Amino acid sequence: MDDFLHFLQSEMEMPGVFSWFHFVMLIPIIGLSFVIPYFFKDAKEKTYKRILFIFWVILIILEIFKQIIKAFHYGNPSYWEYSIRDFPFSICSMIYYFVPIILFVNKDKHPKIVDAAVGYMCFISLFMGLIVCIYTDMVMSNLIFINIQSLIHHGSQVIVGIYIYAWNRKNIRIETVYRSLIAFAITAGIAIIINVAFYPNFINMFFINPTRITNLPIGSFVQEKLGYPVYLLLLLTLIAFVTLGTYYFETWIYKLISNKNNKTK
Repeated sequence: MDDFLHFLQSEMEMPGVFSWFHFVMLIPIIGLSFVIPYFFKDAKEKTYKRILFIFWVILIILEIFKQIIKAFHYGNPSYWEYSIRDFPFSICSMIYYFVPIILFVNKDKHPKIVDAAVGYMCFISLFMGLIVCIYTDMVMSNLIFINIQSLIHHGSQVIVGIYIYAWNRKNIRIETVYRSLIAFAITAGIAIIINVAFYPNFINMFFINPTRITNLPIGSFVQEKLGYPVYLLLLLTLIAFVTLGTYYFETWIYKLISNKNNKTK
């Protein structure tokens, strides 16, 4: 077992932005972002949910291995030590929690809850995943498995987010944005509670720990100079604008494609 875990902790030179490793991982992400929505945008609900479930299971399995690797320390002797900082409750980890809502919550009985999860995935999660896929320095390390898992994870946010929008495109409204922001506010509130509960450990879930200066480059300057309340307000405002902007961009793309298809008929 120790040898297997040591194998999973095999090292490589940390890949930079647009390195060969970055490009190799981007190719399938870009391809699937087009192929799955194109061929399955009008699939039956059972197929739609099956595709989401496959992605979710793969990501959960990879996350479990990641957590094991983070907790296992190879040496003489080998030992286990888990840090709460590695617990998957970041903005990008929300795919683990919101996809099951889409899969298993009855949308006829709880339409607003499912709509909020849909909005979170195809606006907030998609955008955050896209940013990380472009600027990989945020997640890259010198461990091969962690690098592969990170790009598969964030790439899946993009693929799943686009597909969820494509399949739900006729039912997504501006209210979906508002509900997704409410869902974000709830999860951000939970993140603050976790951050404070484990003080003085530096846990910065959602980058909104009120007890420490954030490690976001620009955010750290704002929080240090203007204080936490201003930093938090600006960050939440930015999230709201990003969510709204992503909604309008996706809606524009959908209308553009729809008009083009109508003209060719």
